[in-house]
Amino acid sequence: MRLWKFVACTLIAALWMLGQPQAAGATTTRHYYVQAEDGMWDFAPSNQNLIHGGPIPEPWTSVTNHRYAKTRYIEYTDNSFHTRKPQPVWLGVLGPIIRAEVGDTVIVHFRNNAPSGSYGMHPHGFRYTKNNEGAHYMGVNSGQEPGDGAEIPPGGHFDYVWFADADSGPGPGDPSSLCWWYHSHINEPAETNAGLLGPIVITRAGSARADGSPRDVDKEFVTAFFIFNERDGEEAGLMHSINGYIFGNLRGLIMRNGDRVRWYVMGMGNEVDLHSPHWHGKTVQVGGPANYHRTDVVELLPASMITADMRADNPGEWMYHCHVSDHIDAGMMTSYQILP
Repeated sequence: MRLWKFVACTLIAALWMLGQPQAAGATTTRHYYVQAEDGMWDFAPSNQNLIHGGPIPEPWTSVTNHRYAKTRYIEYTDNSFHTRKPQPVWLGVLGPIIRAEVGDTVIVHFRNNAPSGSYGMHPHGFRYTKNNEGAHYMGVNSGQEPGDGAEIPPGGHFDYVWFADADSGPGPGDPSSLCWWYHSHINEPAETNAGLLGPIVITRAGSARADGSPRDVDKEFVTAFFIFNERDGEEAGLMHSINGYIFGNLRGLIMRNGDRVRWYVMGMGNEVDLHSPHWHGKTVQVGGPANYHRTDVVELLPASMITADMRADNPGEWMYHCHVSDHIDAGMMTSYQILP
């Protein structure tokens, strides 16, 4: 019964998309197998301040003050959900990168294997029908009920069908790809704080490799600045993290001299999550080739998304951190390397 329902929904959605503005070129259907799972997360697995040396400072020194329960999106290789798909170490606590080229259809085969609650997947940027919105709310003006994919109970599953239409991708003044969020959206503040969030990258039609990544970029990195609140506002439980790591424990931001590097810089959280990521050693270009500004600090608000390009031509290891003073003290910092 569920198979017929999926086929019917997909056919209806495909017919609906025929009437939407499309870009010539890409027509790929991309499949992702994503599961919500409960587990533990260590914000400082080395137990060290890898930026300044020595143990991480109080009140985070004790391992019990930087290791907490989390619920995360984990990607698998197929619908058996037996084999995890490898992901870059620098993605950290984030879910997998979901990619599309403008014109593509993305089907996310989602399974909730987390006993902790009912969850879903709500995308930014993509076009979708009501059933594929992945957000739980009543239509105040229309009386509309939440869609089928709004709330998936423990043990449940749902196939989200999302479309990268012309409005999902880069505009004329943008670089060749843009980043967007996806996250659970039943009790959104609690669920993103639990760890149910991840990035989407959509590339301009005709500009993508087979895997959906932009052809004019050699390296891509996603960095999410987010203060995870683990103890109802107590300082020891405020984890000022980049991708779920503090005090330089985020590793793997490595590139080579001459690489064209694209940074997808993202924010999430509460009113305290006003961040100003700063790159030492290099500047970045924000905007498209003909319409950009150059900077080494960008401004983030909760749920904001910025694409910044860097030419890696200054070999060395360079600090990368939020420039808010309290956030520096609390360990919202790491480093990146440009190899010779």
